[in-house]
Order: sequence, then C-alpha cells, then structure tokens
Amino acid sequence: MTRQELEFREGNIIKLLIKFSVPATFASLITIIYNVTDRYYIGQAVGRNGIGAIATIFPLIMLLNACGTLFAIGGGALSGIYLGKQEIDNARKILGVSFFCLLVIGLFFTSFGTIFMKQIILFLGATENTIEYAMDYCKYFFPSMTFQILILAFSAFLRTDGRPILSMMTNFISAISNMGLDYLWVVKLSYGMKGAALATTISNVIPGIFLITYFLRGKLLKLEFKHVRGDIKTIREILSVGISGFFNQSLNGVYAYALNTRLIKYGGDLAIAGMGIMTIVRNFLNTSYLGLNQGRQPILSYNWGAKNYRRVLKTFAYSIGISIFLAIFLVFLIKYHAREIAGFFVKNDPELIEYTAKAIPIHLGMMMSTAIYLSCANYFQAVGKGMVTTKLITLRLLILTIPLTYILPLKWGVMGVLRSFPISDTIAAITAAIVVSKEIKHVRKLMKEQEKIEMAY
Repeated sequence: MTRQELEFREGNIIKLLIKFSVPATFASLITIIYNVTDRYYIGQAVGRNGIGAIATIFPLIMLLNACGTLFAIGGGALSGIYLGKQEIDNARKILGVSFFCLLVIGLFFTSFGTIFMKQIILFLGATENTIEYAMDYCKYFFPSMTFQILILAFSAFLRTDGRPILSMMTNFISAISNMGLDYLWVVKLSYGMKGAALATTISNVIPGIFLITYFLRGKLLKLEFKHVRGDIKTIREILSVGISGFFNQSLNGVYAYALNTRLIKYGGDLAIAGMGIMTIVRNFLNTSYLGLNQGRQPILSYNWGAKNYRRVLKTFAYSIGISIFLAIFLVFLIKYHAREIAGFFVKNDPELIEYTAKAIPIHLGMMMSTAIYLSCANYFQAVGKGMVTTKLITLRLLILTIPLTYILPLKWGVMGVLRSFPISDTIAAITAAIVVSKEIKHVRKLMKEQEKIEMAY
C-alpha cells in the first residue's frame, strides 16, 4: 500500500480536505482568471461587441467542456474507486481509455467546428454587431479544443493520483501564459479577438503536452499504450458515472443558449454583454464550491471503494458545511460591490455598467442554493451513483431552469430571464438535500452491518 493510499484510509479528514480542496479551488480560480483575462482585455480593447461575441459562443465552449467533465468525473471517480480496491491495472485502463476518447472527441469538435463555423455562430444567436468578432475568435480557438478538454479531464486524474498541487500548478502555468499573451497580442499589438484566441490556444497546448508526458511516466496512475483504445465495456463504465457531469454541462450549454436568445429579445446587445460579465462572476462563485467538491472526490471515491463508510460521511459533512459558509460570504461580497465589478470589465460605457450592477443581485443573489445543490449532486458522482445526479440535473435544468427562462420574462421582461436561475436552484437544492438525507440513512445502515460483521470475526 502506497503512502497516498494510507493517507486516504487513515489521514485526518480536515487536513485531507485542505490538502486536496485548496489546490483544486486555486486551480479552478486560475481557470476563472484565465477566462477573465480574455474578457477583460477584450472589454478594454474591443468593447461591448467583443464581450457579446464571447458570450454568444459560450454555449459551444460549455458543450466542449461537458465532454472533458464526463471523463474528469467518470474517469477520476472510477480510477479512485479501483485504487481503493487495490485494482491498479483497472485504474490505469480507465486512464488509457479516457485518453483515447478525449482525442477522438477533440478532433471531431475541431473538424466540425471549422467546417461549419459560420452556421454554428449564427445558430448560437450572433447579431450583425457580434458575428465578425465571434468568427475571428473561433478561427484561432478551434485548433486547441483537444487540449482544452484533455487538461480538464487529466487534472482530475492528477488529483486522484495524489498530486493536487501539481494539478493546480498546471492550471496556473496555463493562466499565466494566457495573461501574458493576451496583454501582448490584444493590447500591445492590437490583434483584437484573434489575439485573445491565439493566447488561449497556446495556453492550452503547453499544459496539455505536460500532462500527457506526466502520465506516460506515472508510477501509480500510468498511461500505458495497451490501454489507449476504444474499449466499449470501459467506456460504458465511465459513462455510467460521468454521464451526469456531461449531462449537467450540456444542459448548462442549452441554458446559456436559451439565455442568449431571450436576452437578445428582451434586452438586445446590452443584455448579452451584461451576461458576459455575470457569467464570469457566477463562475467565480461556483469555483469555491466546485474546488471543494473536486478536492473531496478522490477522498470519497477511495473510501467508498474501500468500504470506509464512516469516513465517507465525515468527508461529506465537513465539505457541505464549508460550502455553505463560503456561499454566504461570497454572495454578500458581490452584492455590495456589483457596480465596481461591472466597471472592472468595461470603460466609457455607463449604460452597461448600470445595467450589470442592477442585474447581479437579481441573478446571483441565491448562490447559497447552488452551493447546497452542487455539494449533494457531486457526492453521488464521487461514490459511483451517477444516475442519481442525472435525475437531479434533469430536475434543475430541464424541468425548471430552461422552461422558466421562457416563462418568467412574459411577466418581468429581461429581469425575468435573470430570475430563472435563482428560483430553479433553490427548488433543486431543497430536493437534493432531501435525497441526500435518505442516502445518509442508507450509508449508516451499511456501516452498522459492516461493524456487525467485523465484531463476528
């Protein structure tokens, strides 16, 4: 048994959460900074239409990330469970098959996106003011799509391999590269959208190559060529756990598309640009919850595989408590600094700043509900019960959020579009909490049964 496995089994849970969640949170924050950099420089150098163009293609980026999330959650959780069972070769097989699938998916996105670029951008809701900006960005972003999803998925495998700091540093190097290149090409050389896209592409390729090299030389989780293939049985196994993450990101992409179309109808380019800013703020808030959930995932997965149910319950209890505390603090912070946040991204556009400052408290005021929902939903993914998460996602997005995006503006106009998110997440959070309470009772029953067996021996 390796030192890392021993730590998963017997280490102090709070210390483990700190060790894995803090780097995961920083890694997620770095990703947000990565995205903020693009929008900040585009906002300063290009203006409202540039930010609107990025917001327009955001659903496509979410769909791409959904594929990476599928293997980050499915592959990361399953490899952790297999490590807990001491089945090292099966854990490596999960890694190899995931790598193969990521290559195929990435190449498909690049090819399809390049061939049908204009049609896709028009479908996503580009206006005559934003279409050329969106085209300029996509031309130079599409070639790096394979590396973008590979970074997302392999960062999860790094955490499962017991290297959370390295996962964080990989994202950090990518973000720093993007910031420097954005400044050079967007600001100094005035390349505009093309410069921002080139910066993103190069910043994806560098860490992507590093991650492949790391796992080729791995000790615990190792990328072995015999496993780099399209094994149907293994793919189904990964899908059974990770499909909920894919489904979640995909439906979020559909929601982003619905938001764009409704915002254009009820608020025009102003509302689209405002959503471009609010999306970054929302992602920043989500980062604190998601980083904690990503960090606890290998702890939950390993101990579930090892049948250490008491540690599973303790890990969940500590993590959801921390999530709620962070949510209250951060929501309070952004609600009272909404104008300063809006003004950070644009200059000489008081109309956009005023609109965004008014919209932020409405759209993001109930993010504590999001924290509770995500903590509960991600628990089931970590313990290999992805279908429960899929049902919760269906309720949150397909039954609540997307329909409300079309219904609420009939009464409240553009502000009704914004209210769809907090209302749906509050209902979803209450439902998820009820489902988790039943799961906790089930796990306690398993724990008692296991204790009886141990006493018998």
